[in-house]
Amino acid sequence: MGSTEDDSGVVYLGGGQQEQVRAVARTPPPVPSTELPWGPAPVTPPPPPVSLAETLRPVTPVSPHGTLLQGIPTPAPPPVASVRGLVPGQVVAQRYRVERWLGAGGSSTVYEALDLHLGQRVALKVLATPHADASTVARFRQEVEHARALEHVNILRVHDVGLDGDRHFLTVELLDGVDLRQRMLEQRPTLAQTLRWLTHAAVALEHAHGRGVLHRDVKPANLFVTRTGVLKLMDFGLAKSLHVMGTTAQGTVLGTPEYMAPEQVMGNPPLSPATDLYALGVVAYELCTGQLPFRHTDPVPLMFLHVQQAPVPPTTLRPSLPVPFEQVILKLLEKRPEDRYAGAGELRSALSKLWPWALKEQA
Repeated sequence: MGSTEDDSGVVYLGGGQQEQVRAVARTPPPVPSTELPWGPAPVTPPPPPVSLAETLRPVTPVSPHGTLLQGIPTPAPPPVASVRGLVPGQVVAQRYRVERWLGAGGSSTVYEALDLHLGQRVALKVLATPHADASTVARFRQEVEHARALEHVNILRVHDVGLDGDRHFLTVELLDGVDLRQRMLEQRPTLAQTLRWLTHAAVALEHAHGRGVLHRDVKPANLFVTRTGVLKLMDFGLAKSLHVMGTTAQGTVLGTPEYMAPEQVMGNPPLSPATDLYALGVVAYELCTGQLPFRHTDPVPLMFLHVQQAPVPPTTLRPSLPVPFEQVILKLLEKRPEDRYAGAGELRSALSKLWPWALKEQA
């Protein structure tokens, strides 16, 4: 989990998804599609002045996986050799026996492994480059420190972190299912599914925020839906905690442009739980309409759409959407943090009042 890359491409239990993950791992993806197959015809907003993008572009590097670093010139690092891949039967740290390859993301590769001490299967996540810089390793290990304070059914459980030769690794619970991005690509979710997933995410954020941890990168790729329907918040590599020393350099902004709150773009006011709620509002908008509220091929103008432009009302794109759903989404997407919900607990309460409309759709 480097400072300019994220692991949004990682699938912890592959099954039929392995070929797709392999493609993501080998080639940088194109600009992501901003509407889902079941979404409406796109309504393209006018872009902000090009001069703004051109002005900021030299100091705004973006990783191939969508994580953006603003404020510090970051020249492309020289190529480094990758850690040799693990093979089935290989034992890491005299404890984790590799069973099979699961997937890969921007800075790590994931395997299914057997914990020989506990006799349970885990996902083994290995940092992909040897002799990584200190901030990359710190961010990789930081995921464990955050997760250890966040034991919750709706948060991916992290078990262990360590070093095996030149391999930095961590182990997490092995999940069976797909991330929310893949789930949305398969079919339009029902309102009941949408409401259940948003409620699970709100509960996870309420738990994290109550322990002083901001996620800072809430997006469908970091929300995993198990085959039993439980949503889990994962990848705390960009998280900020009151209890864990951060590794972000002063003046940097980390996040994924499609889901960044205005204050995350501007650096003011300071980030707060409302920042994560805004990102969840973008996810809710996408779940209900099939497209993102703001779209642009260039990440810099895209970020400033979050700052300057109001989203198209969801009912414009999906007239059948109940108005109370739209009201919750638009409140989450308010530009000023103080105009959003006071916390994830208040959001959870608001979501609970939407069940009559969700159940009516199924009747």
